Amino acid sequence: MTEPLVARLEAARNEVARLERAIAGAPCSEVGHRWKSLGGCNCGCHEDACCSVPVLECEVCGDCDYGENEWATKQRKECEARYGN
Repeated sequence: MTEPLVARLEAARNEVARLERAIAGAPCSEVGHRWKSLGGCNCGCHEDACCSVPVLECEVCGDCDYGENEWATKQRKECEARYGN
């Protein structure tokens, strides 16, 4: 006989609560950084570059990506295509 739906739902809720507690106390290396914007830095795509890329900082551990992130990579590729460097 299968477990009643109510009991399965309660077990699922308990598992979600357990995972939420684990995530709240886990280091960023396990659950990923929680990035927030610090602003931007020069793209550096060419000598006279005036475009910028986002710089992100983790709200939890304070680690900074110094403008090395997926958005910056995309911006630099766009600049390379536009300026040919």
